Amino acid sequence: MANIKTVIRRIKDCMPWNNASPMTQNLFIIRNIAPKDIDWTFYPTLVEIYTWLDSIILQNPKVVSGFHIGRSYEGRLIRGIKLSFKRGKKAIFIESNIHAREWITSATATYIIKELLHSNKPDVRKMAESLDWYIVPVLNVDGFAYSKEKDRMWRKSRRPVNADSVGIDLNRRKVGPSSTQYPGPHPESEPEIKQLVDFINQGIPNGSIVMYVALHAAAQCILCPFTHTTTPPKNYKEMMSVAKAFADALSARYGTKYKCGSSATILHKFSGGSKDWAYAVKGIPLTFTIELPGRGTKSCFALPNKRILPIGRELLDGFVGMIGAVKKLGYI
Repeated sequence: MANIKTVIRRIKDCMPWNNASPMTQNLFIIRNIAPKDIDWTFYPTLVEIYTWLDSIILQNPKVVSGFHIGRSYEGRLIRGIKLSFKRGKKAIFIESNIHAREWITSATATYIIKELLHSNKPDVRKMAESLDWYIVPVLNVDGFAYSKEKDRMWRKSRRPVNADSVGIDLNRRKVGPSSTQYPGPHPESEPEIKQLVDFINQGIPNGSIVMYVALHAAAQCILCPFTHTTTPPKNYKEMMSVAKAFADALSARYGTKYKCGSSATILHKFSGGSKDWAYAVKGIPLTFTIELPGRGTKSCFALPNKRILPIGRELLDGFVGMIGAVKKLGYI
């Protein structure tokens, strides 16, 4: 059992500090004093995810290190971990749960972390040791907490926009404040995104990231740039070869089929997607959105608990195929 002071400090990292009364804060601590151990049979809370991250950092100090991106609008800590098995490797950056209601993304992100650390399968071990892995399980911490406590279908962050509207879509640009996809007044206007950009620019050696992956739900596809135009990126053929390797490897386990293409051709046109920034601004050569499944349920975002492990397992298979294709292209 961790030291009680450490437990309380971690719980406080997951609390809202803006406009929260002492009574509200104390009740939050009491409710979260005994978080459940993550076993991928339920969707964990932010406290449970952060407690689990602490445990794997403590248990694997030579491989796992934690990092902080910053704090959200409401004051919650945005955390990530780095897995590095060998020095001098190129890196992959994975961000998850930028849209609050997409709980399957953070659940499967933690599953991937577990398998990268502990799987004894040769193909998984080879993949894990091919790269340094930077993973942020929950980027939109305020929205995620709100979707857990108040509104299961909440999508945006929790910063007030005006007297009538709350929340910013952290992965969009253009549209009005009342929309569920309102992006804020200007690029990087939100603390969560500004701090993510700053961390990638300042906290990771320039040129080391060769792949950026954004985990989403629930369109069941793997998407490359761009979102605002159907004009393909210069290395579209390379990205499609990686995407198809992911889709082929993933389908082998349960027969799940993923579409491959650009966001503008598979979904619809919009602007402000993180993978477009990673590719066009940061210069990361391989950037993807992976849209996890949601079919066969009343709400595609509220998948039953029994779907977590199957989706996690096939996602891991997909990553094995993906990283193998990246290696063949000579990026790692």
